[in-house]
Amino acid sequence: MARNLIFEFDGTGLSAGIEKVDRSKLYGSTTIEAFDEDGKKTEMISLAADGQTLFGIGGTAFATLSLDNDPIKRDSLTAYSMDGEPLETVPSSFDAPIKVIERATIEDYLSHLVKSVYALTGDDAAAIADRLSEGAIYKFQFSYRGGIMPDTAFLLSNAEGEPFMILTTPANINFVGFQDAAAVYEDVDEESDDELDFEMM
Repeated sequence: MARNLIFEFDGTGLSAGIEKVDRSKLYGSTTIEAFDEDGKKTEMISLAADGQTLFGIGGTAFATLSLDNDPIKRDSLTAYSMDGEPLETVPSSFDAPIKVIERATIEDYLSHLVKSVYALTGDDAAAIADRLSEGAIYKFQFSYRGGIMPDTAFLLSNAEGEPFMILTTPANINFVGFQDAAAVYEDVDEESDDELDFEMM
């Protein structure tokens, strides 16, 4: 059973489920299937680096090893910043109510790259939509399973008033105006006409 998120507005908790909106639901999707000469469906098989071992989908796994090649459990690892400071872990957003406090501007929202889009569902979805009327946008940190790198999430509604949660990451965008000078790059390999000496021909 899917878990609901609790969005807390001014001390009032509103519960909502999330349903991911992916491209296949918007535009449809296609699947390519391959069959052998007998009409049997084929499967993708990969060849290992040894040039002999064949393995199918799901035949590989990711593991973290120590310097002695012993497996290390993920919960025994500690993440550090570039400055050597331990990074704080955050719990899953499903484990506690999300305090919806910070209002965001449309400029703030557009300065982020969208990772995932979720439609809010359930009986309280309409009440959440009322909080998002007249173009209100809220911003908060969200982590699906918990970890050290939460996403920046936005709550907003579409033109029909349906509420959505958008997971994003900040975008490093540099804007250039008409009054800003553009950089000029010269091709050092390109010879100009002034450097040609016709007497050498």
